[in-house]
Amino acid sequence: MRKRIIKNFDVASYYPHLMTICGYTSRNIPSPDVFENVLERRMKAKAAGDKVTANALKLVVNTTYGAMLNQYNDLYDPLMGRSVCITGQLFLLEMAQNLYQNVEDLRIVQLNTDGVMIEFYEDQYDEVLEIVNEWQSRTGFELEEDSVSMIAQKDVNNYVEVQPSGAVKTKGGYLVRGIAPAGAFNINNNACIVATALREYFVHGTPVEETINACDDIFQFQLIAKAGVKYREAYHLVDGEKVPVQKVNRVYATKDTRYGKLFKVKAENDSTAKIEMLPEHCIIDNDNKLNIDDVDKTFYIEMAKKRINDFLGIKPEKKKGGRKKMATTAKKDETTNKTLNVYQKLLVARAKFLETDVQKTGKNMHLSFKYFELDDIVPVATRIFSEVGLIAIVNFTSDTATMNIVNTDNPWDECIKFEAPFNQIAPIVSNTGKQATNEMQALGSSITYMRRYLYMIALDICESDSIDANAGKPVAAPQTAHTAPATPEQRQEVKQELTAPADNATPLQIKGLKAVLKKLKDADPSKEEMIAQIAVQTEGFTVISKSDCETLITRITTMLEGSDE
Repeated sequence: MRKRIIKNFDVASYYPHLMTICGYTSRNIPSPDVFENVLERRMKAKAAGDKVTANALKLVVNTTYGAMLNQYNDLYDPLMGRSVCITGQLFLLEMAQNLYQNVEDLRIVQLNTDGVMIEFYEDQYDEVLEIVNEWQSRTGFELEEDSVSMIAQKDVNNYVEVQPSGAVKTKGGYLVRGIAPAGAFNINNNACIVATALREYFVHGTPVEETINACDDIFQFQLIAKAGVKYREAYHLVDGEKVPVQKVNRVYATKDTRYGKLFKVKAENDSTAKIEMLPEHCIIDNDNKLNIDDVDKTFYIEMAKKRINDFLGIKPEKKKGGRKKMATTAKKDETTNKTLNVYQKLLVARAKFLETDVQKTGKNMHLSFKYFELDDIVPVATRIFSEVGLIAIVNFTSDTATMNIVNTDNPWDECIKFEAPFNQIAPIVSNTGKQATNEMQALGSSITYMRRYLYMIALDICESDSIDANAGKPVAAPQTAHTAPATPEQRQEVKQELTAPADNATPLQIKGLKAVLKKLKDADPSKEEMIAQIAVQTEGFTVISKSDCETLITRITTMLEGSDE
């Protein structure tokens, strides 16, 4: 009878080697050779059996990859980081496909981040090895081969594996409790006895009742009940009364029905919610005074059986009574939105914004058109983003304005970035040298304008350009007036005018524009944002044509004359 065997092929230091072989190291690394040297030292130490050095250097090379996806790290390079991940998946998928198509009756047990586990007949080993070796020689990666005697898995991230030596390897939240192999910073002390019962069941066939009932270590049964940072306080229902408790508690299942669940109170609106994953009847023991006889072990037995069913693919029986008929549209939308990626959510948000038919309240009187104020956009956008599961985060540097649209259902991985140059407009100065706006006012106007601009980009809001809209139109001739003889400063300005680029406004024109803008602000302070727009669009009154400058002066003068009337 043909014997079936299980083999696991892992790529040695897969992501670090992808970075060196494919050229995917961060473009912010001054010398990629340094990283390659560290990786080479790590591989030599591993081959020599120097686990201390190998593990230390493993942390270095793996952290270097992680840094490429951390926006707060100097090595941040999401293009290279995502390239590593996607390319690695494609390489392994190709090898798995070749094995599946060319080896008869081969079964893929799991295809994970850096390897593939397969089951096949023992006499097919040479066929498998030929495909694997060809893949290694063609790609440049090195595979590490392990034999597996037995594996029970819920999914690729939760499994228990028995090796030929008898050693047991576990992975995942269902099976790893206490201090994990990754170190003391990776601790899960919730219901450790349940994880132990699962391992004993799958490895030795021991019924979970036997493992759990035989355990007298009370700490194996503890459940850590936490109220997160969003919650102001917690309380425990005892005899129907709310008893205040601390936000983190050690609790146990109990048969004493006087004790109920623990609840948490939200800080922002005082709403309450049950603390998750707790039995109906809990008893708190933060002082380690509880006896093992006070613990209801049946709760832990039922939890273990349910998790075994998860491994076996047995779904819980549906409760009689059917679905609730009064499900709201909002709840349906919320469920649907959670399945969308950040691009799909933004598309939904843009459509919803259009449906609101937001009206423009800003009035640009000198060029006779309306525009969106920031107050028109933000309240509506915030409500829509909240509905679909997005948040807009705006940041400013000395030269860049950035808006990150983050998927709140997957905040660490999904984000869309919008960027625009940020030039703080200088305070407006009159002909006499007096500032019409101070530094903080100018900064505030600049930030307000750029926030509005970024929201318009993100939501794909179309709006006419105030200067371009007027290009090529006839300009009314300005009225002349008698002036005093020119001063030396004025003569210098005339010289600059004559030597300036033919299409650019002269210093005298720009000075005239600033003067009428100051008069407009003094006459109507509500026009400050409009003035800020002009300053931003002209890059601080440095980039504007002669005709556009004269148009603005004429129109603003007309506004001032109208206000005087």
